[in-house]
This record gives sequence, C-alpha cells and structure tokens, in this order.
Amino acid sequence: MYGQFFILFGLILVGYYCNKKGYLPMETNKNVGNMVMRVTIPAMLITTIAGIEITDRVLKAFLFSAAGQAAMMVVFGFLMRQYGRKRGLDSRLLPMLDLTAGSLNTGFIGLPVTMIFFGQAGIIYMSAGVLALNLYLWSYGVYLISDKKATGAAAIGKSFLQGAINPNCISILLGLLLAVTHTARFVPTVVLGFLTKVGDLSTPLSLIYIGALAGGSGIVQLFKEKTALEISVVKMIGMPALAILAMLFIPADGLAKSVFLLSVCMPSAAVVPMMVGRYGYGDKMSSDIVLWTTVLSMATLPLSVLLAAKLYGAV
Repeated sequence: MYGQFFILFGLILVGYYCNKKGYLPMETNKNVGNMVMRVTIPAMLITTIAGIEITDRVLKAFLFSAAGQAAMMVVFGFLMRQYGRKRGLDSRLLPMLDLTAGSLNTGFIGLPVTMIFFGQAGIIYMSAGVLALNLYLWSYGVYLISDKKATGAAAIGKSFLQGAINPNCISILLGLLLAVTHTARFVPTVVLGFLTKVGDLSTPLSLIYIGALAGGSGIVQLFKEKTALEISVVKMIGMPALAILAMLFIPADGLAKSVFLLSVCMPSAAVVPMMVGRYGYGDKMSSDIVLWTTVLSMATLPLSVLLAAKLYGAV
C-alpha cells in the first residue's frame, strides 16, 4: 500500500515541479486535463470494464453504487445549503453551494486513484460514480442553479442530453455492453492493446495535472478566500463521515464500500464553476471551492484508503 502512496505523491510532485519551472504552465495543463477527460480515461473505461466478468452480483452492485453516489451528492449538497444559510451566506450563492459541495470528481481524479489502490476490480464501482455524477450534474444540477423561468424546461432538457452524452458515459456503457454480451473477444487484439496503452496514460497524466494545478493556483491567494476554505474543510470531513454512517446500514462487500468511501473523499467536480457561470451565480466562489478541495484531497485520499483498509479490509 505504501508503494502506491509513493507513486501518488511522486506524480503530484512532478506536476508541481514542472509548473513551478515553467515546463507545464496553466494553459498547457488545461489542455492536458482535456486530453485526459476526453481521450485517455474513455479508453481506460472501455478496456477495463470490458475485461471484467459481469455477473448478476456485479451488475447489481454497479447500479446500487451509482444510485448511492447520486443520493449522497443530493443529500450532502442539501445539507451544505442549510449550512450556508446558517452562516449567513448571500442567498444567491446557496444553489451554487449546493451543487459545488455536493459534486465529486469521480472521473478525472477518482478513476486513476482507484486504479492505483484497488486495480481493475475497483474501477467498475468508481465508474458507477462517474455515471451518477454526469446524470446528477446535467439534470438535477442544471435545474438547481438555473433560473427556471428564464431557462425553460426545453433548454434544461437539452443541456442534460449534451452533458450526459459524453465520452465517459458512452465508454462506460460500451464497456458494460462488451462485458455483458461477452463480445470483447471479437475486438481485434491490436485495437484492445492500443486502447489499453492510451488508457494507461490516465493515472500519471491526471496526477501530474493535479500537481501543476496546485503549483499554479496561488496558495497564498487562496488563503484569503476564507469562506471557500471553510466550506471546503466542512465538505472534505463531513461527506466521508456521512458516508461511513450510511454504510453501517448498507449490505455491500468490502471492495464496494472501500471505493464508495474513496469516492466521497474526492474534490468537487472541476466542471461545476463553468456550469455555474453559464446557468447561475457565484462561479468565482465555486472555482475557489474546487481548488481548495483539490488541494485538501491530497491529504484526504490517502487517509480514506487507510481508513477503508481498517474498516472494510479491501485494500
């Protein structure tokens, strides 16, 4: 396990170093992030899920994980909205707080970290979280932050289709189709080999991206955003605590619970500030929360793995 921690922090430090030296400026790092989200992670999802033996138990666990993560995002977002109201936050910021604090970066960060600590067996459960995140963001999320009268049901429905039908969701469904129908063996070996090599780039590139993001975000400036820091700390402690409590009453195997715990220790989804800027109000604070939770996740992710090993013994 400690070897995996070394890899995790080592790759993050590589990104931080490259940013500080000017080898990986923020604009280039943004393009690296786009490549990971739209190219390498979809390739990893297809080959990994297609290679898993999908039994009835695994399929039920996948659907249960997706439903559980969607429910967790909705419930915790609602609780954070109440927290913001109690703290006297501007009422216009509450929908943004609900969505930003509730969201989880299960794709860009979750999948590569899961591969490091839980291997291919854990990917099926984290990919359920990716599917849940996209459905949550582009349906409930858009409804939450938008002016319903100005936006209209048709526009909200269109945004859902545009957001939910993305490379990650398509790759998850394609991988499941290949696994369930046992047709992966008909895909040429050279094609699977190519996709596997591309997918293998996801972990190093995504962790280098996080390190570069931390290097370029200006930690000193972030410390001035005290409200965003407070909200981020509450999210990164409160959401895992709520998940551990919920799992006391949920019948699931140790691996499923471990990946679920890891997923709720993820930072807020990076796409949320863009959504808030387009549909709602408060994109600056949303961006600060995403940055702070990403920085804090460097501590919470390893801690969640250690806690999962102690509680569920699946690491």
